Formats: sequence, structure tokens, C-alpha cells
Amino acid sequence: PGVVFFHGSGGIGEMYFEAAESLAERGIVGFAFNYRGAGVSEGIFEEQTLKMGIADAETAFKFFIAQPEIHEKRIGICGASFGGYIAALISNLSNVKSLILVGPAAYLSTDLNRQRDDAGDSVKDFTKSNSFDEIEKFKGKLLVMTSEFDEVIPPEVIEGYLKRAKSATRVEQFVLKGAEHRISINPQARRAFIKKTTDWFLKTL
Repeated sequence: PGVVFFHGSGGIGEMYFEAAESLAERGIVGFAFNYRGAGVSEGIFEEQTLKMGIADAETAFKFFIAQPEIHEKRIGICGASFGGYIAALISNLSNVKSLILVGPAAYLSTDLNRQRDDAGDSVKDFTKSNSFDEIEKFKGKLLVMTSEFDEVIPPEVIEGYLKRAKSATRVEQFVLKGAEHRISINPQARRAFIKKTTDWFLKTL
């Protein structure tokens, strides 16, 4: 089995190395990467659009599932914030068995050519996000992980993902106590995230 990690627009793939290592110690391959303009990758962050991030994620996902050691029916995705939006978008791209959305964002298809960090600023009706349409069709197991004091993602976005997951065989919500949107800056929340992520994929993959 294997899991792909999609980081947020202001994050880097290295933030998920600990979670990937925790999975690897238990026999699950973890794969984290950077979108163009993030971390040590090529490109300029300020020039990157939603569409580019989605394309990068799809390329990384297809590369990962093509590896011979990855079982085609035991694939998981974990995406946070912007990465959660992408994870929902491509959840039906292949045989994704298990999905974790961590403080997932939602954007409109009309904003795909906007820069990643400002694409959600003008959104008034998140229910029209195409990520909700995809999560409604997802037939695997879904965990929506939220921060207790998330100051970025509106509650209606989280509710939207939970309510629209009508085809999922299992839906669960988990709250990271004391955490804000960026869980990486809170050691306790980061440890809770790693533990829950590991436990979830061990049970669902």
C-alpha cells in the first residue's frame, strides 16, 4: 500500500516526512513532494496558479501509483488546505481506497488561473466548488481532520465536504485539539496528526 501527501499552498512536502516515515515503519510507502515554486523545487511561487498546482499533483500522483511496489487497490491520499482541495479533486482519478482531508480548502473552477494564495479571497459561495462534486462521487473511506481553532477555513467548507460524501463507505471527522490552521507550528497537534494519520491508513488500506 502507498500514500501520497499533498501540502498546502504555503507549505512544503518536507512537512510530511515524519508522517511518511511513520507509515513506512509499518509497511506503507509514503510519498511527499513540492509543487513548483515550493521548497527546493523549480519555479517562482508568486507565479504559480491553482491550475499549475493541480497539474503538479496529478503528475506526482500518477508517477507514484505507477511504481511496481504500489498495490493498485491500496492507495491513499492525505491533503492539507490547498492540498486537501486537490486531494478531493483527484480522489476519483484512480482506485483511491482511503482519503484524509486536513483543513481542506475549496475554490471555484473560475479561479483556476489565479495565484494560489489569493484565489479564495473573493469566494462567496464555497458550495459551488468542483471539489465537492468529486467528493460526492468518492466511494472509499474518508477522514476529515480539522483544527479546533482554524482561522482560515470557514466551517461551512468543512461541513460541505462531510455532507457531500454521500457515496463514501465510511466518513469520520477528527478534531486536532488546540490547533490552528497551520498544525506544523504546534508540536502537540503535529504529533496528533501523525498518530491519527498512521492509525487511519493502517486500518483503511
